[in-house]
Amino acid sequence: MKQWQEMLEISLVHPGLWPNAANDEKVWEHSIRTVLEDSFFERIEIAPIANSNRRRQFAEWLRVANMNASYLLQPLIFGKELNLHSSNKEEQMQAVNQIMQAMDDAVEAGADRVAVISGPKNLNEQYEDELQRLCDSLLLLDKAAKERNLQLDLELFDTDIDKNRFFGNSNMAAHLMNLLEKHTTNLSLLVDLSHVPLLGEDIEETVHNTNNWLGHVHIGNCSIDRKDDRFGDKHPYFGYQNGCHSVPEVAAFLKDLIEVGYINRSGKAGLGIEIMTTAGEEPGLLMAGAKRTLIKALQALEDAPIKDGE
Repeated sequence: MKQWQEMLEISLVHPGLWPNAANDEKVWEHSIRTVLEDSFFERIEIAPIANSNRRRQFAEWLRVANMNASYLLQPLIFGKELNLHSSNKEEQMQAVNQIMQAMDDAVEAGADRVAVISGPKNLNEQYEDELQRLCDSLLLLDKAAKERNLQLDLELFDTDIDKNRFFGNSNMAAHLMNLLEKHTTNLSLLVDLSHVPLLGEDIEETVHNTNNWLGHVHIGNCSIDRKDDRFGDKHPYFGYQNGCHSVPEVAAFLKDLIEVGYINRSGKAGLGIEIMTTAGEEPGLLMAGAKRTLIKALQALEDAPIKDGE
């Protein structure tokens, strides 16, 4: 794909590559600066920052580095077991309120996007009732995001393999967004290539079902081999022996994103790289390998026709 730098805003999902950054201030600072100093990236996607002084420092670094940031609330939702569609009204509103507080932190940290996920899947709940409660919570969060000038991304997650979230596959995502699109302004979908096999879907199906509401995408890998140590949503490097994705799959994903107009000539489409470090792996090597995978996939689409956009 020629001139891809003009059509893509490449980001890196920070917490996956540097899991120790959550508990080690030196690792956090060094790793954050590593990404900010790399001109390949125009956006960094970070986990919540607990310390106000550190948030303000991070915001200053963003300004100096001319960088954008997304605030990933998935770690908060997992860590505190928040559930936006809980049948317990108090628990539901607690989740909404904690996410709103995290939105304030995101603003202080200089971020312009926040990402959320649903709570756990509950087989004892009625699907339509649970979906309605999720809609109710998202309406509140969309309003809060608009007030804070934040884009709110709802990520599709696996429902049966590893993380066992309520939301979901791409058909469910389309149904939800059809219910909400006339009532929301700042809500969009985040589709992760690594989650597609975990949901039992194919790339084309996922992209075409969600294309009307795509706000951001991730490229990553996964393993659906139950005997493999990295089975599930563990984001191994591209080309991992028992993984699902390498250059051809990334190229196929990009091709479909071009076909539906998500990647177009009218502006920069967000595309994040998400790889997770495991024992014995070096973040720098993983990052370099992922960048090369993306570049090779883009080169494979050099002659792909690009739409002008809206």
